[in-house]
Amino acid sequence: MNTNQNQKDIDIKTSLSNAYATIRSQLPWSHPKSPEIMHHRILPHATYSPWLLDENFQNIYALIKEHTLVDIYRCYELWTLAHQFKKVPGNFLEVGVWRGGTGALLAKAIDKIDSDKLIYLADTFSGVVKAGADDTVYSGGEHADTSIDIVNQLFNKINLFNYKLLEGIFPEQTADSLEGKIAFLHCDVDVYSSAKGVVEWTIPRLSTGGAIVFDDYGFSGCEGVTRLVNELRENKEFIFVHNLNGHAILIKK
Repeated sequence: MNTNQNQKDIDIKTSLSNAYATIRSQLPWSHPKSPEIMHHRILPHATYSPWLLDENFQNIYALIKEHTLVDIYRCYELWTLAHQFKKVPGNFLEVGVWRGGTGALLAKAIDKIDSDKLIYLADTFSGVVKAGADDTVYSGGEHADTSIDIVNQLFNKINLFNYKLLEGIFPEQTADSLEGKIAFLHCDVDVYSSAKGVVEWTIPRLSTGGAIVFDDYGFSGCEGVTRLVNELRENKEFIFVHNLNGHAILIKK
């Protein structure tokens, strides 16, 4: 019995090792429009997965996973970051909401009976805007398969009321609805110009110790956002973190 199990374990490890080696053997690539931004298959050897035993996270993730294109690794990072940055003065802001999944995740993390902290959820609800020459794949209008009703239904299902929806292009059309400082920004807008406008509006309003999380830093097809973040990472006002799950994080000193 033990011998058979040991052999199975060896076979599984061998298969995984071969699969990893095959994927890692794929050549790096770049998009012709952004040859300076290189991509390669990333497979860290680390295996620690704390989200598997985080019951609160698992409960909310089960409710929102069909409402987001963000994988469980980035969702868990947003969950843990939100719990930390909710101690920073100011409200939360997500620009690029789609069907409300990560917005609801963040709202749940900061939801407390004795807190008046809000999350503002800004989206056109008609697809990506401001795609341009700095972007490689997006041309505008993508991710339009959503609506305010879809987002509201999700939040009502979870009994979350600490949010405000902002419909329109941010910041030009909707930023006037925000009040006070920002503690945490989740920027998920896919393209250079849109992300740049969001960040330039946010930086003067971002609390000391606050954070900006870019969802699109690590992905082929989002080279425009990668370029923007690489420009911003030189800003001495921030601590820069690149997480191999695809996030880039700027923390205001």
